[in-house]
Amino acid sequence: MLELRRLVIAAAVLSCLSGCAGPRAGEQRAAAAPATGALGKGDLGAAGRHAEAALSRDRKNSQAALVRAITRYERAMKQASKDLRTVVIGGAMAGGLNQRYLTSALAELDAALRTVEGDLALASQDPEISLELCLACWEKDWNGNGRVDSRDRLLFQIEQDASGRPIPDGDPRRKPTFRFDLGDVYWARAFVAFQRAAIDVLSAYDFSELDRLLDERGTRPQRLRLRLVHPERMRSAREHVLRGLAHSEQSRRAYLRERDDDREWVPSPRQKSHPLPLPVDGALYATWEGVVGDLERLVRGQEGLSVRELAQLGDHRWENPPGGFIDVGGSFSAPRDIVIDLDLLERAERKQDVEAALGSLLGANYRRQMKPSPLPSRLSRMKGEVDRGEESLERKLRYLFWIN
Repeated sequence: MLELRRLVIAAAVLSCLSGCAGPRAGEQRAAAAPATGALGKGDLGAAGRHAEAALSRDRKNSQAALVRAITRYERAMKQASKDLRTVVIGGAMAGGLNQRYLTSALAELDAALRTVEGDLALASQDPEISLELCLACWEKDWNGNGRVDSRDRLLFQIEQDASGRPIPDGDPRRKPTFRFDLGDVYWARAFVAFQRAAIDVLSAYDFSELDRLLDERGTRPQRLRLRLVHPERMRSAREHVLRGLAHSEQSRRAYLRERDDDREWVPSPRQKSHPLPLPVDGALYATWEGVVGDLERLVRGQEGLSVRELAQLGDHRWENPPGGFIDVGGSFSAPRDIVIDLDLLERAERKQDVEAALGSLLGANYRRQMKPSPLPSRLSRMKGEVDRGEESLERKLRYLFWIN
């Protein structure tokens, strides 16, 4: 009798999980409709306000959370762009970097991206999450010059077809509508995690020593030391990179699980409906999986980058290339001051000079022996394809950005 009761309860729970989710999801989409409608029109201010209202009534509304994530991200990037111009222009005029302003701007950006990640995390809990957007249709001042100009309008337009031929102005293929779904939410989470890792690295060091390079009155320094002031930020960067790699792998798997084929941002090898003119096959997905694994082992310190292999990736062919390994994981877990010997770098054409420069730059994280990472071999294969004219470097870079 007890077992029968358990079976009845289990059946009821499973029935609710499969049957009750639909109406709930429908209610959330209806509540978020004003937000998604405003976002579709490119009115990000109104979209953000409508999303906030929907979330105030239902804090688990995944659709509204996704809209709010997009509006928060756009606002954060616009402010970051202004701050960057202030740092660069101010540094050029004053002859030095305003480290305090840079630190404050980075802290503000990281706080904003933390809220974006929170919204994306909520959105990723909904396996049926989706959002249709024509990014190229938005009339936005992306470059921040105070008006919507041709550069703004072309930013998200697709200007070439799969064969590299220009797509004529007015052709609807230039302004496609994408249907973003769960895999794309994980893609966005990876992108944000990598950005936060970069912020951590920039926040870990004091870059005021670079002022000596901008000082035209003084003599050129022989050596620069970037002081490590917040080692904990390097450990935070490590966690963000690992989290980003995990999200990248989650997005790859989500794309492979998809059974639809509808205006994909990143398609699986099976899907053919993708406005971006970049063909996808099983080999690309296998490379994606391999690179994510390579990077994870590097960050965890399980493998190192062979300097010998990296040196041969350039146009200069070394008869006797420098040796040793770069311990990427150690740079995160056991960081130190970055010492740049400018004199050594200038004459780094011989094996011993390169090794001395790496020793100065990396310290104990330049190691004589480590298990070699297969990543340089993958990069060498890609370079060979470019050199043989099988695929352009620009196209390779597009793929790397596209799949995060």
